Amino acid sequence: MLKLHNLIVNTICLISINFLSLAIDITRNISPMYNLFLSCVKGLESVCAKELKHLGISDTNETVGGVLFEGDLNDIYRVNLWSRTGMRLLVKLEQFSISTQQDLYDNVHKYNWIDILTPQMTFAVDSFVTNSELNHSHYASLRVKDAIVDSIRERKGRRPSVDVSNPDVKINLYLKDNIATIYLDSSGIPLHKRGYRRKMHKASLNESLSAGIIFLSDWNSSEQQFYDPMCGSGTFCIEAALLATNTAPGLFRKSFGFQHWIGFDEKLWNDLVEKANTSKLNECIDIYGSDVSLASIAMAKHNSSVAGVDNQVNWKVRNFSRFDPKTNNGLIITNPPYGERIGEETDLVELYKLIGDTFKQKCSGFNASVFTGNLELAKNIGLKTTARIPLKNGNIDCRLLKYEMYVGSKKHRSE
Repeated sequence: MLKLHNLIVNTICLISINFLSLAIDITRNISPMYNLFLSCVKGLESVCAKELKHLGISDTNETVGGVLFEGDLNDIYRVNLWSRTGMRLLVKLEQFSISTQQDLYDNVHKYNWIDILTPQMTFAVDSFVTNSELNHSHYASLRVKDAIVDSIRERKGRRPSVDVSNPDVKINLYLKDNIATIYLDSSGIPLHKRGYRRKMHKASLNESLSAGIIFLSDWNSSEQQFYDPMCGSGTFCIEAALLATNTAPGLFRKSFGFQHWIGFDEKLWNDLVEKANTSKLNECIDIYGSDVSLASIAMAKHNSSVAGVDNQVNWKVRNFSRFDPKTNNGLIITNPPYGERIGEETDLVELYKLIGDTFKQKCSGFNASVFTGNLELAKNIGLKTTARIPLKNGNIDCRLLKYEMYVGSKKHRSE
């Protein structure tokens, strides 16, 4: 009986130890969840949410200028690496209401900043203020900066330095209707700055907006040829090639904000980068970019070479008046000048008329998307749109105008 009793006791102890070890292993592998905000160009919120769903993040909440969701450290790294339409991925640290500037200081000061910053690190603060008692963004940034510095100095005896140009840690304050939200910027440099565009046209669209326009245009890369007949420095064509070859846009970046954080998981990051490199596809894609400017095509060729897609895009110096695709199934996306930054509006009326005539006479069977910030000029295209999607290009209110050129009549097409 004594031997049986000892055997039972030893077995129970062994099971308890195994369960304890398993619990410890599980705990070690559980990453804490964070409240995240992926900002984007206004008008691309739904596209941004679809991208997150593609990355396995389905519980999202679209809001003006971005998407809210929960994610762990793995999600933070992956979204920065893979998001084509996002601009910044922000990690929510704290939210509180204020009625005076002292409230802002006090609430920021009591946060445990030693988990975020050491005295040896540098940081910067950006503030965005709307409809609040504290209505000066620069002063709000100073109060947040003072609170962080004082908090760390009181606990560590030394203070971190401010570096507005290249900080280790970037803090964002959003102050709206006296509700302050403090974010940690995981991206650092905005995500639209991929790193491949070493040379660009002075009116180039940013890469995230360009990718979003491609998504909104519903390009089927396996069935449709892709054309930009006024390609400038080639951003549309390059983003299309990166999309079709499943190339993560973050692979060209030198660094992200999270790589400077305390506790940066280098192994996790390296594993994600390696997986992204091995998931690239060597697809044969029909992508064509042309422009009247030899200098623009030279820039486009250089940028596509840096992006590793120079073999995927056919570049050509050609006036739009000579645009004549040799197929009846393709997508045209273009961003003609619209009187901002380049040229005068009166000089562009004939160009927009030519766009409409070319689409109608030479592009049967095509879908087309024209991105413009001048709806008066766009009227000269003279074709009926299938969609008019509001978007922002910087501070300019723009529209993505979608057209469908039927082969024969619309009735025949539907039949």
